[in-house]
Parts: sequence; structure tokens; C-alpha cells
Amino acid sequence: MKILCIIPIYNEESRLIALIEKISKFKENNPKKIEFMAINNGSSDNTDKLLRESNLNFIRLRKNKGIGYSLLLGLRLAAKKNYDILIHMAGNNKMSPFDIDKMIKPIIYNNFDYVSGSRFLDKNNNVTNPLFRKVSIKFLSIFFSIAFKKKITDATCGFRAFRIKGLIKYFIFLNKKKYYTYGYEYYSYGKILLSKSIKSCEASVEMNYPKSGKYSKIRPVIDWYPIIWGYLESIFDKVKFEK
Repeated sequence: MKILCIIPIYNEESRLIALIEKISKFKENNPKKIEFMAINNGSSDNTDKLLRESNLNFIRLRKNKGIGYSLLLGLRLAAKKNYDILIHMAGNNKMSPFDIDKMIKPIIYNNFDYVSGSRFLDKNNNVTNPLFRKVSIKFLSIFFSIAFKKKITDATCGFRAFRIKGLIKYFIFLNKKKYYTYGYEYYSYGKILLSKSIKSCEASVEMNYPKSGKYSKIRPVIDWYPIIWGYLESIFDKVKFEK
């Protein structure tokens, strides 16, 4: 089984070295031979230099076209090279490659199609998360659990894994500019939650936030809008993700 982990990166020089080191350690004892591909989304700092000096495969985009664009590009590349499973992992070192096994086990061994990470399935996995993030994410999770009639414990975690062959026909049509934001992730996840034929679940993952400095590129209001709108659009439009 061929597995690819896509890592979108934008101006993460301060955290990238630590992430590259974690990935290198993970690959030393990686029986499933999971491959990694970083997508440098038009970074203006030393991200490109650090990637060139690493052993990590990467693609460099000249301009920042949005995280949704990076993820859709990764999907097209994975499909072209006949990968079976695609993983999304953040490039800011808040997620750990050592949690990947938890993400793909439900797909490989329990016939799930789609797995979304959750920092709230284990209280030890969110101890470094700012209080505002914990409260706001839990509120959104409760709200969307009611809206989708399916329990969601972490509505904003971007750690995901899914079968490519079964889902690409639904995801690839989202290759439009309006989904090049965070909206792509949450619209598609909303459709997965609504689907009666696509089997999905959550997996426990750790989210570690830095002790100081800016902890997220998600801007209040500006970037929360496409996240919330992505979920809402998935509920109210007429598109269905059914096998």
C-alpha cells in the first residue's frame, strides 16, 4: 500500500527544522514506508533554503495560492503516482508524524474511508493549547455535531487521512479558487460527515502549541469565515458525496 503525507508550508522557518527532525526520526522506523512531500506555498522567509538542505521531497510554488490549493495539488500528484492513502499534516510543527499510524490504522484495518484527527479524544493531547482555542473549538464542535447529527470532538483539526481512489472523484471538482482557502478542508469534511456511504471517524492526535510567539496563521474572523462557511455550504448546497 502506497501512502503519501502532504505538508503545506508557508513561512515556517522558525519551526521547520524541528519538524524535519521529527520526520527523519519517524522515517528511521517506518515499516509502512510512508513518503512525505512538502509544498512550499510561496514562502518569503528561509523555508525554501531549509527544505533544500533537508532530505524532504518538496515542491516550491512562487506565490502563496492558499492552503486549499496546496492540498488539492497534493491530491492530484498522489493520484497521478497511484498512491492509495493521502495524509494532510500541518507544516508548523504542531502535529507529530508519530501520530500518523493512528490516522491510517482505521483505513487499513477497519475499512474506514476518511479519518480526521482530534486533540480532544485524550485530554493530554491539548495541554499546550491556548484557552481561547480550546473553548472556541469545543463550541464549534458541539454546534456542528448537532448540525451534522454526528459527534465531532475537534471541528478544526487539519490532520487528516483518506483513501484516494474512493474519494478523489468528489474532491477534485473542488479545484476552484473559492476553495483555495481553508474552506476546501471543511467543505469536503462536511460532505464526508453527511455521506451515508463514506465511512469516517476521528483518531486521537496531539496538538502542541509554542509557549510564546504567534501560534497560528488562522486569523480571527478573516480565516474563521471560510472554515465556518465551508461547513455551512456543505449542509445547504445540493452536492452529495455518495459511493
